[in-house]
Amino acid sequence: MRFLRGLCRVLFALTFILSGILKLLDPVGTGLIVHEYLSFMHLDFLDSGAIVLGIALATLEFLIGICVLSGLRLRIVAWVALILTAFFTILTFYLMRFNPISDCGCFGEAIHLTNTQTFIKNVVLLVLAILIFLGRKRATRVAPAPLEWVFIALFALVGLSVALRALATIPQVDFTAYRVGSSLDELAQENQARFETTFIYTKDGHTEEFTLDNLPDDSWTYLDSKTVQLGGSTRMAQVDFTLDPMEGPVLAISVHHPDALRAEIVERIEAFRAAALAAGIQPVVYGPTETYETADWKSLLTLNRSNGGAVYFNDGTIVAKWANSELPKVDLPAVLQEDPDVLILKHRIREQLYVSILIAGVLVLLVLMRVLCKLLIKKR
Repeated sequence: MRFLRGLCRVLFALTFILSGILKLLDPVGTGLIVHEYLSFMHLDFLDSGAIVLGIALATLEFLIGICVLSGLRLRIVAWVALILTAFFTILTFYLMRFNPISDCGCFGEAIHLTNTQTFIKNVVLLVLAILIFLGRKRATRVAPAPLEWVFIALFALVGLSVALRALATIPQVDFTAYRVGSSLDELAQENQARFETTFIYTKDGHTEEFTLDNLPDDSWTYLDSKTVQLGGSTRMAQVDFTLDPMEGPVLAISVHHPDALRAEIVERIEAFRAAALAAGIQPVVYGPTETYETADWKSLLTLNRSNGGAVYFNDGTIVAKWANSELPKVDLPAVLQEDPDVLILKHRIREQLYVSILIAGVLVLLVLMRVLCKLLIKKR
């Protein structure tokens, strides 16, 4: 029984830690998810704080996972975990029943679940939360209460630092369709939704289906038609962005919210454009209005989370991304001279290194916490 309780805690904790971290890695994307929830709940007056709400919720999920895993303030956290899980179970039942949102965004852009899969996941988590709640009185204190709160604050700082770092620039780990290494041509082929319409006719009591290229003669009577999706995806911002030209190096600047461009950002963009022209490339500026090369703002936000950020393409493949704050530091001649495949590989290595450091940092903090707590217990 003790093993079962421990297993429940680990499974529940790891799910919450993963969910929280994946959303903290991309706070802008998390804000979009919160925006969709606020819209269908008719709470649009909170929309301006969508990113803040998203970061707060993701940090809470991360902390709940850490506390359940380590035992920090478990008697209190068990209540919070149960209430939060019960709320989201009810919410996802509504999503499954009425489908106002196609993707719950539980794991950010990294893992996509249908509303039915999300509801099943939350039912399992609710069962685990109930078991953790029922066993909360058996939990022993890890350390004196003030010290436990100090450790919780430290883990909160870790989570917030991840989100604020991504918010200040662009996500250090990109799970969107337009991540470095993605080919626009392959994305279009992979994600373009493909449909087939068949027409149902009847004749002499016999019913048969026909395609548009093989319609029957006038002796048949039309009954109905049906359209079936053969493949691809209808998800937002997958193939809404086109690049012209598709060959050779292309620099694209994406402005998804023109009204939010401050004077210093405009200066950075102009400096970057001048550097690009000096390197022999005419950069393309995309935006949602006729002032720019027109593109859907959600597609541009998926392409680059930074308003006024730049993306380097080579033969239609994304090679590098920069936030608007990074534009003055980009050495374009050196970037353009380097092998695009090498640049993509370096980016992937940086992503893996960031994730490794993040995981190692959390584990080291957990180990230090346990060692310090044991030393305090021995002294007492």
